[in-house]
Amino acid sequence: MSENRPKVYSLLALSQSIKRLLDDRIGQQSFWLKAEIAQVKMAGSGHWYLELVQEKDGTRLAAMQAVIWKLDFEQISDRHGAEVKDLLAAGQELVLRVMIDYHPLYGLKLLIKDLDLSFVLGELEKRKRETLARLREEGLLQTQKKLSGAMVYQRVAILSSEGAAAYQDFIQHLRENEFGYRLQADLFPVPVQGQAAADLIRKTLLQIPIENYDLIAIIRGGGSSLDLDAFNDEALCRAAANFPLPIETGIGHESDWSILDFVAYKAHKTPTALADHLLDKMAAFEASLQQIAESLQHKSKDIIQLERQMILAFSEKLSLIPLSQIREHRGRVHNSAGVLVRLSADGLRTNERLLERLALQFQEKPLTFIKAKQEQLEGLQQDLNRYGQAQMERLQKDLIHLQDRLDLLKPERTLERGYSITRKDGKSIRSVTEIELEQEIETQLKDGRLRSRVLKIDTK
Repeated sequence: MSENRPKVYSLLALSQSIKRLLDDRIGQQSFWLKAEIAQVKMAGSGHWYLELVQEKDGTRLAAMQAVIWKLDFEQISDRHGAEVKDLLAAGQELVLRVMIDYHPLYGLKLLIKDLDLSFVLGELEKRKRETLARLREEGLLQTQKKLSGAMVYQRVAILSSEGAAAYQDFIQHLRENEFGYRLQADLFPVPVQGQAAADLIRKTLLQIPIENYDLIAIIRGGGSSLDLDAFNDEALCRAAANFPLPIETGIGHESDWSILDFVAYKAHKTPTALADHLLDKMAAFEASLQQIAESLQHKSKDIIQLERQMILAFSEKLSLIPLSQIREHRGRVHNSAGVLVRLSADGLRTNERLLERLALQFQEKPLTFIKAKQEQLEGLQQDLNRYGQAQMERLQKDLIHLQDRLDLLKPERTLERGYSITRKDGKSIRSVTEIELEQEIETQLKDGRLRSRVLKIDTK
């Protein structure tokens, strides 16, 4: 009787069967796939290794390994530009053209051959509109506009990439201006594109010492929508909206504006346009000062002319005063002098009589005054004697107390209480660190002295 034993396949046979099935059904056919990048790593060989996932409400529904060979990545970069590298980041959702590759040893993976840049740009634009709507609803698009900008900016903090041509053009434009203006322009270097750019720009912005500057300038050269996506970051735009100093942007746009431009105090198309704006404000300020100076000059001339006319009129008036008024005033002076002489004579006679009365009074008062002072001196002498006696008694008591305390502090009293004094070479020993083994020491007791040799030292 034969048994019906099941057929057993080897792992290799199963793997080869799966490969033949995939080759028969799909072969070298490619198709478009939408997925999110969970992990990404670029190897030293130039190959890119990715983990693609599909999730819903935080639950992972599917996952698959993928790879972009170095040659394929170079071809994709040639077609879409260098920003492709920035798109390959964890959390980025992409539409990819892929091929299925199955190897009996390494398993199933997807070979990425291309990506749909229009999908990425569409997602960026959608996210940009949503962020802009939230900021508008919260009123953050107008927060910077409500700041009081200065009439002229002389201390500018710049957020830009140090090696960027846009920054160099901006600085050169400021320094080589035709008016000879000088501004304090300090650079706070930040990256202006890439995954980490927005967060680094925000952190650097919040670290700027606002008391040292009048204006914040954020500048960057031209670029594609992907290059400028860092300036659409919601956290960065919120920080800029709530910043206490005016922020002006000079971002080289191709055709569109970034959200940071809408949030800023003022936006300019290019860094050079921002530099021109700063110089124009200085020129306008100088012109207003010149106008004020000219106005002050004209008003000063008018006032001087008016005062000169008033002085001439007054001089003419003085020259027309009649001599009779001078004689009249002279007669009044003579009359006043006569009255003064009479009053002085009467006053002298009155004072003479007063002095006579006072002389009589002073002849009697000194004796009475001297007697009263003698009585006061006698009273003071008695008070002084009593006070001195009390002070002397108190001092004697204090001396007695001090004598008692000194007696208690005498070394002899200490020795009588059972203590001793140990000396080396006539000097008191206060610590075991002052002596060594085999040294001779002297110990004083209340009734004599001992000489001994140190055999052991115990340290506390």
